[in-house]
Amino acid sequence: MSRKQKTQKRKTQKRKTQEQRRSETREAVLDAAAQALTEAGYASFSAARVAREAGVSRGALERYFPTKNDLLVAVTEHVMDRAMSDAKLLAARGPKLAARGPKLAARGPKQEDPINRFLLDSEHFFFSPIYRGMVELAIAAKNDEELAERYEPIVMRARRELNTTWLEALADSGFPRANAALFVELTHHLLRGLFLVSTWLPYYKPNRRALLEAWSELAPGILRVGETPAANLSAGRQPAKAPRAASAGARKSAGAKKKA
Repeated sequence: MSRKQKTQKRKTQKRKTQEQRRSETREAVLDAAAQALTEAGYASFSAARVAREAGVSRGALERYFPTKNDLLVAVTEHVMDRAMSDAKLLAARGPKLAARGPKLAARGPKQEDPINRFLLDSEHFFFSPIYRGMVELAIAAKNDEELAERYEPIVMRARRELNTTWLEALADSGFPRANAALFVELTHHLLRGLFLVSTWLPYYKPNRRALLEAWSELAPGILRVGETPAANLSAGRQPAKAPRAASAGARKSAGAKKKA
């Protein structure tokens, strides 16, 4: 290798190292931002706190994220990307889940069941410490047009991908796709509501574990319903009622009329 080539290689290696350092700093800032949003909520979220927690100067933070909204949008994408990664690993029963915590890394019969893996992932998402901060951020975005314009597409893209991940996992297990899509949607609405009641209306005292166990027991019946009834329900239509069987008295009366 010529001297010129060696010099160029050293420059390339140095540039890559700088890029790696920038990536690591950015990741540390986003982890600190997620922690700040978790602990302080949206109302007390500040760039100064994030910089302090990340161990960087305010000026260094602003080189990555010039405004508060830039930081909030980036942390939203950071949190949702992690949620999508967790879902894909759990849907595939990946071995890397141990790094995400004991709830997702659990093993046993429940991990063999795609329904329980889906419910585990959904509960982990909607009851993770960061979710309250994300809800507060969503509410704030309703009153901040510039934030909403950037925030909402990230959340909707992630939600579509999360839904698709579990739809495919359930469909691959033999459940009708229409039923799987409906079950995923119903589960997410249930858990959103349960989170909101548990967090802001605690006097209702919902028993989360009992409710989720009951939902888990109902799940196979929902997923095994014929595709047409599921499609009707998802479109807001009630399934047609099955004709009632004639009573013994009615059958006897009909037989007497026939003889007459």
